[in-house]
Amino acid sequence: DRKDPPFPGMTVGPPRETIWHLSIDDDSKPLPTTEDGQWDAILDARSPGEYAEDHVPGSISTPVLGNSERAEVGTRYKMDRFSARRIGAALISESIAKILRGEAIAGLRNSSKILVICWRGGERSHSLATILARVGFKTGVLKGGYKGYRQRVRRFIAKLEHLNYVVISGPTGSGKTVFLKSLKRKGAQVIDLEGLANHKGSILGDSLTSKQPTQKHFEGSLAAVVEKLDVNKPVFIEDEGSRVGCVHLPIELWRKKKISPRCRLKVPIQQRVKITRQDYTYFEDKKNLDALCERLKGLKKKVGAESVERYLQTAREGKWNELVQDLLETHYDKAYSKSAERNTDEKEGGETVMEVNLECEEDYDRQAEAVIKRFSNTAT
Repeated sequence: DRKDPPFPGMTVGPPRETIWHLSIDDDSKPLPTTEDGQWDAILDARSPGEYAEDHVPGSISTPVLGNSERAEVGTRYKMDRFSARRIGAALISESIAKILRGEAIAGLRNSSKILVICWRGGERSHSLATILARVGFKTGVLKGGYKGYRQRVRRFIAKLEHLNYVVISGPTGSGKTVFLKSLKRKGAQVIDLEGLANHKGSILGDSLTSKQPTQKHFEGSLAAVVEKLDVNKPVFIEDEGSRVGCVHLPIELWRKKKISPRCRLKVPIQQRVKITRQDYTYFEDKKNLDALCERLKGLKKKVGAESVERYLQTAREGKWNELVQDLLETHYDKAYSKSAERNTDEKEGGETVMEVNLECEEDYDRQAEAVIKRFSNTAT
């Protein structure tokens, strides 16, 4: 037994370092963060693949085992635990040496506070934390690890069904995201689903420079927003489908959204063209013309080959106002009307209790105040 002394009479010595354990089981307490000096660094000791799928917001990937190394040690552990631990320790030691010399903790002083995370708060995080504590850092390990964090995320996702939403609706180009920002500036509670999903919710909506988050990472970001919301006040969200790009809205949010009151934006076509161009201004850069054309070709089944060819020609000629208005009137507005009719036929979607006329940019902030006042007493 490893707990028995090598020779009779020997005793266990005092611990050489202190490692603190941080629990996030209490949902009333905030998640650990590097903001406001709470922690100077949050290190994720899991493999790069695990980190890429999802991670605690603000954490840095400092793997003590790579993807293939983790698989190798895990396979060996099923056959020979001692051999697996010995090989794992060798690999982990090599990785920790690189971490100590790397950028993740460069510049940190011995008074710096470092939190370490792994899958369950076990061997990987304690291996790294032990060395960091021995060096002299104030070191903590997240109790329950990423698994505990994920359980917390799911608890907050479940609370989505109990929030009181006001759904901001309107056709493409009406500036729903702009209006949400105005509402937030005026003090309203807002969930920017497109921002969290890194997607603008249309065939042109994916970013040219960054990928969408994974489903788990999207849910984690959403849960972080929900943590800060007051359940007694309305929460304004954009009228989205069940998916935003490749990520799905949690069913708890989707169910409640379908029966929530709506605030419909009415914006003249000239203003919608202007807003749409502002949203997608990067497509007007010549270097992105091919990317735009590829996306426009994806509309062929919906609008027909003739319309798509017209879009492509207009884009190549740089007639942006003409292209945007054509897209709005021949594709997006028709899709919006069909969606509205389908929701009415299926008795889905809450009642439109307010319509907001927005003639120009200045109207967004002014009307935001009126909308907040209208819905300030609707939360129950």
